[in-house]
Amino acid sequence: MTNSENLIKKNIIFKKINRYKKINKNIKKLAYIDMNFPTGCFCDRLELEKEMESVDVILPTLDAGNFLESCLYTVFKEIPVNNLIVCDGGSKDNTIEILKNFPRVVIHQKPELKTGGKTLEFLIEQTQTDWFVLIDGDLELSPGWYDEMIKHKNEFDVIENSKSINHFHIYRENKEKLELLGRSLTMCHMVKKSAVQEFHCDDDYMWRYTDFLFRQIVEKSGYRYGKINTTTHTHNETERIPYSSDTTKNYSKIIAKEPERIILDKVKHAQKMMEGRKAIVKYLDPEFSLCKDNIGFEFLIRKLDREWVKTNGPKWLARYDKSKSMKFTFMNMIYTNFYLKNNKFQSYLKKLYNKNSKKINS
Repeated sequence: MTNSENLIKKNIIFKKINRYKKINKNIKKLAYIDMNFPTGCFCDRLELEKEMESVDVILPTLDAGNFLESCLYTVFKEIPVNNLIVCDGGSKDNTIEILKNFPRVVIHQKPELKTGGKTLEFLIEQTQTDWFVLIDGDLELSPGWYDEMIKHKNEFDVIENSKSINHFHIYRENKEKLELLGRSLTMCHMVKKSAVQEFHCDDDYMWRYTDFLFRQIVEKSGYRYGKINTTTHTHNETERIPYSSDTTKNYSKIIAKEPERIILDKVKHAQKMMEGRKAIVKYLDPEFSLCKDNIGFEFLIRKLDREWVKTNGPKWLARYDKSKSMKFTFMNMIYTNFYLKNNKFQSYLKKLYNKNSKKINS
């Protein structure tokens, strides 16, 4: 079945739900909040709740295919989408194909737009509703997201969803499982019942080596144990205390380390860093609340030419000159050679900065 046929089938389901709404006025709430939709079921809130005021959603994309589909499933489920307006910067993956599978999508392919700022300006110009939602293509919205956000429409004019959960996806093939004598580790088998008729163990010690015993009994009983690598399964893991409900097994904790960004092309990286420094000076106000006490900007702009700063952002001259002082030169050495290379120290200083910011703002 093609993706288009799938969407048609799913929309038929929603039309049936709408028919039930006529019978029971509470069914819309039931269908949206309480009904357990199957994983991956597409839900279009605007179709379910036509009386809701719809809003445009704007989305900048560039090679967003990895998480875009799961993102859009939550967008259409949570938000009464008038139009999903996309500005794509020239994706070469499956981004465009994914977008075409969703309803009311307006795609603008603009590879000539090189910066996020100009792309955002373009997208804002395309909106037609009084309120709109701005979202990245690698986010997923939690249940009730839109309803919670619109509670604050009378309080604010722009509402940032500041609670964010970082969900790191690290895919690594388990090479050990491929080896003929490699252990199973995960249980993902098809089993002929007669091959495991002799499987038995007392309820005393066998826990961590069940996969060994399982294969041992199969082969010792004269049956064939095979490994197939022409299909795959994914073993999910997250930060947790394994077997936390069993007090005899909850002795360890799994901690996921944050991903590390590795520079593949130092020349390109340096060029983009320089563009970032120029963006700070040309477009940001040094007295703006997010800039005023952020000494990280001093470490960045000190590498610019003074005449360029004077011409393009004279308000930054005082901070630029400060960044060239002996004090900041010494601090820059610490920043470059210690801070940037020590994740624990970075986390400590960020916590300290946030703590002091709260004291200042209170």
